Amino acid sequence: MFTRKSTIVFFVFILIGFTVLAQNQALSIIDKEDLKRHLTFIASDDLQGRKLGTEVDGLGITANYLAEYVKKIGLKPGAENYFQKVEMVSSKPNENNFIEVKNSKGKTLYKSGSIVCLNSNKAFGNLKDADVIVAGFGDETDGIDIDGKVVVIAQGNIESFKKGNLFRWNNRLERSKIESISEQKPRTIVIVTNPQDKDNRTFSQIKAWFGRERFMIKTAEENKEAPVLVTIPKFADELLGGKGKYKEYLTGITENSKPNNFEVENRNVNPNAENITELVDAKNVIAVIEGSDSELKNEFVVFMAHYDHLGVSKDGDVYNGADDNGSGTVALMEVAEAFAGLEKKPKRSIVFLWVTCEEIGMLGSEYYVEHPVFPLEKTIACVNLDMVGRVFEPRDTVWNRSPKRVKDFDGLFTLSNDVWPELAEISAQKCAELGLVPDTTLPAFFMRSSDHYQFHRKGVPVLNLATGYHADYHKVGDEGSKINFDKIKRVADLCFLLGYEIANKNKIELKRETE
Repeated sequence: MFTRKSTIVFFVFILIGFTVLAQNQALSIIDKEDLKRHLTFIASDDLQGRKLGTEVDGLGITANYLAEYVKKIGLKPGAENYFQKVEMVSSKPNENNFIEVKNSKGKTLYKSGSIVCLNSNKAFGNLKDADVIVAGFGDETDGIDIDGKVVVIAQGNIESFKKGNLFRWNNRLERSKIESISEQKPRTIVIVTNPQDKDNRTFSQIKAWFGRERFMIKTAEENKEAPVLVTIPKFADELLGGKGKYKEYLTGITENSKPNNFEVENRNVNPNAENITELVDAKNVIAVIEGSDSELKNEFVVFMAHYDHLGVSKDGDVYNGADDNGSGTVALMEVAEAFAGLEKKPKRSIVFLWVTCEEIGMLGSEYYVEHPVFPLEKTIACVNLDMVGRVFEPRDTVWNRSPKRVKDFDGLFTLSNDVWPELAEISAQKCAELGLVPDTTLPAFFMRSSDHYQFHRKGVPVLNLATGYHADYHKVGDEGSKINFDKIKRVADLCFLLGYEIANKNKIELKRETE
């Protein structure tokens, strides 16, 4: 005879049985052959490395492929036609840029193309009649009027000059000086490299970094930072009166440990540092499975992967990016299909987000968190997949000094923040069920290593899954023939089980903080 208690227990077991059956059926949808078919296309030479600006728009073709796929399996669009337009601008320096020093009579004393503009989209006004202030290392400019003037400062500081640190660009130090001086509204800032760097190695490196085409998020906000140029010591010598004068000037400051700021007489500076900009067509692909609970469906679990890569080498070789991040891209496709195949959908909504332009600055994910399609305060977790398709080979020992060398068949890097500590616990539990061994020891700086960082800085719980760095990382050898599809299948299974559990939890309490 059944008691009321035994009847309840019986129905609980029945419910658990149906839940397990539903999950197993969904996991069977995640198919290795489908993973291989998708990746063979996405990582093919025909798509030219899925980067902005290639002759064939492989990045756009991949976006269309993803959108057509999620539409086919029945997911709802998260944005118009599944595309969130990412408003971006490309910027590259004009080949005719130069910097010039003239005397008070208009005679050219120095003119050189050795000039780099650090601001990607900054326009220059007429600087021919601007007064010039020389301000040492730029760390003490209080008490001098630099409003509307050209401010010339030295790279580094007194300490680095004393030590003779020739080839060292301390970006944090220079940014701090630039921001401080910009508050005083100069016309422009000119940073001159170390006069002891006779081969101009520092300038050559900066030019390599900033002298190529760059991409950025388009913003309607006014950039309050002054235009910033970098040039070589010969410019400062001519400005100060001749060969060796710049080194002599900095040596005096160093020996006296005092600033020596002054306005230059009988000299004008005329920089021509135009950047050529144009709008860029880029897009994130977003699809959603609406939750089944009338209230919890307004909360969201986001699965994310970037679908771009590095394009084509100077020699014409294609960076196929099969693992980086074709593997994460196709894993998400199969996870999406597994959730789409559930007869009863999870309580919370599941969002699938394929972001663009990770390789050039995580721009797609940055744009999403600044223009979220689904409220970030209602986003319970973001699971990011970036390189999940390789297994350790002996040649991968080139990464022995990295804490993220590619794992064996059972290993997986799992990196989470502390906004919702239970996320890491659920990840460990599901790894155990699948025989995966999670490595949670990555240093904190890896939180900034991929698109999950953008959600992390907005206070969203994040989990990054990766198999690690291998010998073909960011090389043309990252090809589909080296992918382990059994490993991708295991990671995709993990994602489904994670998502299913998180999306069905009755209550989740978060400790949200933003950077």
